[in-house]
Formats: sequence, structure tokens, C-alpha cells
Amino acid sequence: MTQTLHTTRARVVSRVCACAVALGALAFILGLTLGRADVALASLDASWLFFAGLSTGSVALAAAVRVGGGRWASPVLPIAEAGERFFGAALGLLVALLAGACALGPWGASGPGRLANMALRQLVPTVVLFLLGRRFVSQSRGSHEDREKVLAAAVAYLLAYVVTLSLWAYDWILALSRSPPATVIPAYYFFGAFVAGCAWTALVAAVRKISGPDLRHDLGKLLFALIAAWTYLLWALFLATWYANIPEEVEPLLRRWHGVYKPITAGVLAMAFAWPFSLLFPERLKRRSDTLGLAAAMTLAGLWAERFLLVLPSLDLAGGTWSLFVGGGTAIGVAGLFLLTVCPHLAPRLAGDDATGAPPRAEEHGAGHRHGPIETSVMSATERSETCGSRT
Repeated sequence: MTQTLHTTRARVVSRVCACAVALGALAFILGLTLGRADVALASLDASWLFFAGLSTGSVALAAAVRVGGGRWASPVLPIAEAGERFFGAALGLLVALLAGACALGPWGASGPGRLANMALRQLVPTVVLFLLGRRFVSQSRGSHEDREKVLAAAVAYLLAYVVTLSLWAYDWILALSRSPPATVIPAYYFFGAFVAGCAWTALVAAVRKISGPDLRHDLGKLLFALIAAWTYLLWALFLATWYANIPEEVEPLLRRWHGVYKPITAGVLAMAFAWPFSLLFPERLKRRSDTLGLAAAMTLAGLWAERFLLVLPSLDLAGGTWSLFVGGGTAIGVAGLFLLTVCPHLAPRLAGDDATGAPPRAEEHGAGHRHGPIETSVMSATERSETCGSRT
């Protein structure tokens, strides 16, 4: 009966996501035909930066845990690794972005040579990153994983992750602005994508209740630390600009703090920092699935809105109801596409069960050896509470 209920819920989620994708496609096509191509492409740009960053960031989280030997996170690594399922869709959306780049802000005034260079600069590193990510996930999930090969694949992916997402930030954020570029933006972007990957992993783990209180505590501490570090990068960007007070450098910040963007900026600061910080600060709240899930969901919502703040104020976009429908519908469509490609690959491994539904078999490991496949290292919440003391 439980299996039937899960199947029914999965079908409902898939249908809702498919409807969201259809809505997004309709809104995007209407934007192209009704003279709102810049709005459609700007929304696609911001949404692609968030969800492509989320998928690559979640895989980067799994790679970082592998490199660091973090066996505590083994039960939730399949959630993080499932982000690679969006790579194919993300590549397709990138091609659509490149095809319409001539209608997006300053890229519209660029010649064919510059656009070709940009397309090459985007496609080659992105394809390499996605191939390295799938190679890492494949080796990590292998039934007879070779630790040295997994570590090599993880390190290669992390290096490509930093380089590729920095290029994404340059072409799809910095190049759209007419103001002097802020050199912290590439690091700010790829670190924010890593935070989003951690928040997504924590949210799914909390909603599916696959983690005990100790593991939730560990996830909460990690997410809390990453949010604090991401906020520090934002503060570093603001403080240097405010102190120098150079008009052409201050103008991008003022544009985001006045007019229609001011409530969005305030909302981003509240959702991506203030509320998660307060929810994840007390130890007892980190151990609860509801507060951990709420903090993770608010972090994701804040970072998604923040991607729009990075893109939209740099462009001169038309307002009105049609622009709102085109932009909002396109964003919903990209979100639906992400969930449609990733969610079906979460269910079979979330509880640590194999394909037949049987519980995983524990394997014997000698002292000093790492665990093998992820499934064999999953412990239930009861076992964790019995074998682990309360940690602060």
C-alpha cells in the first residue's frame, strides 16, 4: 500500500511538472512572438543560472564530500548526485540562450565574431563539466567502486566546476551590465550554486525523512556555515563599493535598492540569510525535519530570486502584464523541467533500498578502509541514535 501511495504521488508530481513545462514553453513562445523576446530571454537566463547552478552545485557537494571522506553524509549523497540528471536539459537550455543572445541586452550590439566566441566559450567548458560530472557519479555509484578513481574524478569535476561556472557568471551576468565588472561575482555565483546544492539536498532529505536527528544536525550545521560564508562574499562586495563610493561602481547597487527591485532585494536578504540563519542557529531546530526543510526551502527561494536580481536590473526591459506572464511563465517552466528530470531518480535510492525494495546488506570493512557503495553505509535513524551520542 505504501508503494502504491508513493507511485500515485510520483505520477501527480510528474503531471504537475509537465504542465509547468508546457506553461513555460507557451510563455516563452508568446514572448518571442509578441515583442517580449528580451523579457523571455532574461527570465530564461536567470532561471538557467539558478537551476543549472543548483544541479552542478549538488554534484559538487557530493564530490567535495568524497574528497573529504565525509562518511556521515553517505545516506544523502544519492540526492546530491541526482542533480546530474538535469545536465542534458541544462545543455539544451543553454543552446536556446545562445541562439537568442542577439536579443539580450549588450549582446545584441555584438558582431557575429564575438557571439561565436561567446558560444564556444560557453559550450566547450559546459560539455566538459557535464561529462566529468556524469563520470564522477557513475564511478561513485559503481558496485565495486575504486576509491582512487572516485577521488580523481571528484577532483577533476570540482576544478571544472569552478572554471565553468565562473565563465557562466561572466557571460550571463557581468557582460550584461554596462558598469565596471565586480571581480567577486564569479566566486559569489559558483559558491551560491554550491549553497543551493546543499540546500536542495537538505530539503529533500527533510521532506522524505530519510535522515535521523544526528544527520539532520550535521546537514543543518553545514548549510548554516555555507550561508554565512555566502553572505560574507555579498558583504565584501558591498563594503568595498560603499567605501570607495565611485559613481559608476555604486550605480548597480543603487539600481537594485530603489524602485521595483527594492522589495525583491529585501526579500532576498531575508530569505537567503536572515530567516535560515535564525532557524539553523539553535541546535534543537537543526535536528527537526520541519525546521531544517523550511530553512532549506527559504534558502532556495532566496537564491532563485537573487539570480533575477543579478540579471534583470542590468537590462532595459518593458513592463506590463504580458511581460510578467512571459517572465514568470518561463521561470516556472524551467523549474518544472528541473523537477521533471531529477525527481524520478530520487525515489529509488532515498531510503537506501535496492531495486527490489529489500533493505541494504551491511558489508564488513577492515579498520582504516572507507565504505563501498553508498547503499551499504546507510544507517536508520534508530541505529544512529543508539550508536551516536548527542553532538553539539
